[in-house]
Amino acid sequence: MIIRNASFVKGHTMSLDNYRFDGPGNIGSPEKPSIWLCGIEFGESKNTNPTLAAEEGYSVEKQWGWGYNQKAHKLLCCIEGYPISEAFEFAKEKNIFSSPDCNYLLTNLFPENCLTVDTWSIEAQQRTGFKDKIDYINYVRNVCFKAMRAQIKAHKPKLFIGVGVAHERDFVNIVSEPQIKCELAEFTVGKHKKRIRLYPSETPLAVIPHLSSAGGLNSNESIERAGKIIRERLLSA
Repeated sequence: MIIRNASFVKGHTMSLDNYRFDGPGNIGSPEKPSIWLCGIEFGESKNTNPTLAAEEGYSVEKQWGWGYNQKAHKLLCCIEGYPISEAFEFAKEKNIFSSPDCNYLLTNLFPENCLTVDTWSIEAQQRTGFKDKIDYINYVRNVCFKAMRAQIKAHKPKLFIGVGVAHERDFVNIVSEPQIKCELAEFTVGKHKKRIRLYPSETPLAVIPHLSSAGGLNSNESIERAGKIIRERLLSA
């Protein structure tokens, strides 16, 4: 059920029509392309302190305290060919996501902040104007994805990493081409099988398991092996 422009929104409805890929880091250009790491949606903290966040900015040191960002730094470190043991130093040297001059962009498919992918709070309804989350998601797919695909064509990322295999088709629709076939890479860590989907298109696309879930890339070994696969199969000349 769509409730856009509902009276209780009180002027705070976000402008979904204008939503584009955005986030901390550098979106890059064809002359100096960056690596984009794209999740599903922005996380929502129960203990957010806006004043503290503004004071500290988005430093690597601050990010290192967040599980998702720390694993993202480790993955990018391995993709670039460095040992995972050097990830923190690598992230600081490259200013990952913390500088507009770095070679990395942290972004998301959908703009609304949600505590989990299953939640849809009253506040989210008020900000977006959608009573049901699936209607909001479908609207972004039908209206915003075209502009987001145009961004990919314009900025030509060196590599696009989609985090979350459940949304593989969304990542493919935005980044890749219909004729590009998926190359499945599998490996086992302990007793757990990990699968990475690779699309070697003009903008190479890797769709990986989540960086926080129990079955995802949740260990140094799984991150190292995923990073090596992506580097060798999508970035090697």
